[in-house]
Amino acid sequence: MVAELRAAGLTLSAHGGKLKAGPADLLTDEVRQSIKDRRTEILSILAAESTPAVNTIPATPMQHSAAMAPQSEFSTPDVMAETLLTTMRQIGLRVRLTAQGELRIGPSDMLWPYDREFIEELKPHLVVLLKQEQKL
Repeated sequence: MVAELRAAGLTLSAHGGKLKAGPADLLTDEVRQSIKDRRTEILSILAAESTPAVNTIPATPMQHSAAMAPQSEFSTPDVMAETLLTTMRQIGLRVRLTAQGELRIGPSDMLWPYDREFIEELKPHLVVLLKQEQKL
């Protein structure tokens, strides 16, 4: 969707967890609704584009294969969850697991209903990522 919006002449940017799109004369009601419906995904993509690569030499052949896959596509839930986790942290959300292994994200007033739906879809993958972080 980001590529389509850009091809239509729109500029997308993220500032403090807020998504900005313009110019205004290209924002029809339909385009505005599409952006609103996929806000979290768009923020994730923009965050991924602006996040520099840290580890450029993967430790194992499996990681190397994953690193060689196209980074701009969000084809797997694992990649989407990793990008979402990074984005949530960048915009100031606290993401953690409780002692019982339950996912907690807050402050809750920063989450829109469609954000919650997207998070719920990726919840199992987010939990796995957070458990992996705890082991480090």
